[in-house]
Amino acid sequence: MTEQKSKIRKWAIIVVRFLLGAGLLFNGINMFAMFMPLPNPQQGELATRFLTILGEAGYFYPILGTVKILTALALFTNRYMALMLVIMFPITLNGILFHFRMDPSTQFAALFVGLLQVYLMYESRDRYFDILRP
Repeated sequence: MTEQKSKIRKWAIIVVRFLLGAGLLFNGINMFAMFMPLPNPQQGELATRFLTILGEAGYFYPILGTVKILTALALFTNRYMALMLVIMFPITLNGILFHFRMDPSTQFAALFVGLLQVYLMYESRDRYFDILRP
């Protein structure tokens, strides 16, 4: 029974890695190619102003896209995954807060991405012990 649970857990981690990785890769490429326009015309005025200002800064979307693409590659290859999840966490948290505050129509998708990331961080928890020791 324990061996079967171990196999299920292993496959669950792989599925979550690839689900989150595919979403991050798609979204990261969009930061450069803009095949899905930002801001989305269906978003509210506050969200539109916020995203427009970030875009006008000129540096934000390329950096965000690069981090998302690197995180996706780390998830696909299972190399540096724990590190990239830590780097990605504040970005994911900001995305959740953005969608809950400024774009509530997509808040559940943002929460789903956050839960996938927290699950992978939990499954990688043994890699974080060394950096959390006093």
